[in-house]
Amino acid sequence: MAAIPELKRKTCTYNFYRKPLTSLEELGNLVTDRNQKVFDDQYGDILALLKMVVDPVPLQTLLQFYDPELRCFTFQDYQLAPTLEEYSILMNVRIKNRVPFLDVPKEVDFKVVAKALYLSIKEVSDNWKPSGDVVGLSLKFLVRMAKEEAKKGNWVAFNAQLAVMIYGVVLFPSMPSFVDLAVITIFIGGNSVPTLLADTCYVIHSRRGKSGAIRINVRNVIMSCGEFRNVPLIGTRGCINYNPVLSPCQLGFVMNERPQDVEIAESVYFEKRSDPARLEQVGKAWENIGIKDGSVLGRKFAIAMPAYTEWVKERVETLLLPYDRMEPLQEQPPLILSERVPAEY
Repeated sequence: MAAIPELKRKTCTYNFYRKPLTSLEELGNLVTDRNQKVFDDQYGDILALLKMVVDPVPLQTLLQFYDPELRCFTFQDYQLAPTLEEYSILMNVRIKNRVPFLDVPKEVDFKVVAKALYLSIKEVSDNWKPSGDVVGLSLKFLVRMAKEEAKKGNWVAFNAQLAVMIYGVVLFPSMPSFVDLAVITIFIGGNSVPTLLADTCYVIHSRRGKSGAIRINVRNVIMSCGEFRNVPLIGTRGCINYNPVLSPCQLGFVMNERPQDVEIAESVYFEKRSDPARLEQVGKAWENIGIKDGSVLGRKFAIAMPAYTEWVKERVETLLLPYDRMEPLQEQPPLILSERVPAEY
């Protein structure tokens, strides 16, 4: 008798497009070894993004495992989710304990923009223009100004202008070859990690709705904000939550139990302009960040215990997988943890 094929989820196609970054790469080449440390200390490791080669195949495969309800990637016996802490480490940018980017200001303060980008107020106002449904500065103008600063040896101004261009073209793109007001506001705020994670999650979730190793050494984890039991993220387009309760294992801690239903039940997902009151509620929640340290999260073994693993397997039976299951390479013996192992080592 022929075996009945396993039910699978439909796969979803994602398109990856990256415009050539020639002008930014040329500016990046002007950053000398001595100046690069100054740049990295101020803006993180964003220069490396200009030369990063991205293979779309692994990304395309990973995205098929997205779990819309839990805002994570659910595999046959494990879960992964991008986290604030991982983004902070990858970018070498600290998460500041304050409200991140909420929305663009109703009126542009050219004086504030000019000061942040080391331009004159007249230079900003004369070159401020619309593009689509946003306003800001063209990449062509900013490249020209950065080249002039480099010729004068004014590296502080050059660094700021190059950094905001990377923000606008690579991290938070909206219109081609354009740096809009939202990007400039995020840049001035200096707390880009929550916004970047929000945009990542929002884009993945909205698309799904329509149809070398790094050692992570985390001691404090953001687990909640205000009255929310999870972390509501504010992006450039919309808000979406993620559930840190699903991520302790990938941050190096033991995943002892399955998450409680109340911890993953609350869902945040909306376009910012559609619900200003909800946006304000999320913004206020970020004034009270709930952080857990290693003494609360437990021992650092980066493993998942059977209670959690069985819960994931039960969820897979409902969610289904996009591809055939794989048999484990070998049976793992039961794991017994010594109570004498400290929370941090």
